[in-house]
Amino acid sequence: MRQSLVVGMVAPPILFGTICAHLSRDKALQQKLRSDPSLIPAAVEELVRLYVPYRGFCRTSTVEIEIAGRTIPPGEPVTMTYAAANRDPEIFEDPDAFILGRKNITSHLGFGYGKHRCAGMPLARMALQEGLKAILMLTKDFEVDGDFEYARMPEMGIISCPLRIVSA
Repeated sequence: MRQSLVVGMVAPPILFGTICAHLSRDKALQQKLRSDPSLIPAAVEELVRLYVPYRGFCRTSTVEIEIAGRTIPPGEPVTMTYAAANRDPEIFEDPDAFILGRKNITSHLGFGYGKHRCAGMPLARMALQEGLKAILMLTKDFEVDGDFEYARMPEMGIISCPLRIVSA
């Protein structure tokens, strides 16, 4: 429960900071999402893929398994790095680019995977979509206006993104 509450309070502001920074650099996308809010859910998925706020997680192998030619014995800790997996060129074509409507966007690991995926994933998606929609609908334009402040371990991303806003 504690972990869910902490992640639920920490991850969304980091994502909003990073999303605002991204949209400040990509004015065409900012205007496209503002003029067609139906694109916001797909944009949020791609932004989560690109800017996942958690580096990854560690699990302990329960059985012997071979991964990429290496045998992992039972009891050995294994770290999975979301950010690297979400930019794997074997899974995502042009992995460092923002591609709205990416065909395999549901393959990203921004919310984890399987039985260990984020319990708050549906709520997080809704909050990110509605928050981004509000930012876009209440502004005519925005851009970065100052220095970023970055998160420290275990999170990564922008925790302070000063903006100059042109009101709608």
